Amino acid sequence: MADAYMGWTRDYALRMLPLLERFNLRWLEEPVMPDDIHGYAELRRRGRIPIAGGEHEHTIFGFRQLIEAGAVDYIQFDTNRVGGITQARKIAALAEAHQIPVIPHAGQMHNYHVVMASLNSPMAEYFPPVDVEVGNELFWYIFKGEPVAKDGFVDLDENTPGLGLTIDEAALANFNVIE
Repeated sequence: MADAYMGWTRDYALRMLPLLERFNLRWLEEPVMPDDIHGYAELRRRGRIPIAGGEHEHTIFGFRQLIEAGAVDYIQFDTNRVGGITQARKIAALAEAHQIPVIPHAGQMHNYHVVMASLNSPMAEYFPPVDVEVGNELFWYIFKGEPVAKDGFVDLDENTPGLGLTIDEAALANFNVIE
């Protein structure tokens, strides 16, 4: 996979697609700005690399537009941004009805539960713990229970209630918490 993170114009992306084909990418993620649905659709239509997107889409209506436009081969919603697990499951069902696989953006326990609950999610993103916070790793610092991948797989703890996470009270001392 490769992630352009909304950094390309449609013209630049169209010129990049043939250059990237030799790498046999599973997908090209967010090649253009999220609201350029026509740009996504054109890239998907004219290129041979599958197109992934949706990380910056926030509503089921926006995902319906992506699907109706034939704009993506993979949907990558962010469970946090779409309104939680209930909305994520609705979007996943919509995608499944159109045979578009769902790979939620970022790791994190809530996304793993969405993936595990759907046959239409063949894999999950995983961000390992690192020494500094760079974006999606905050969960490693404030929660206990985030699963650690082993041999390319993540197993969920079935013995802890809810999502399987507890707040690491000692770790919170390292942050300024505003109430």
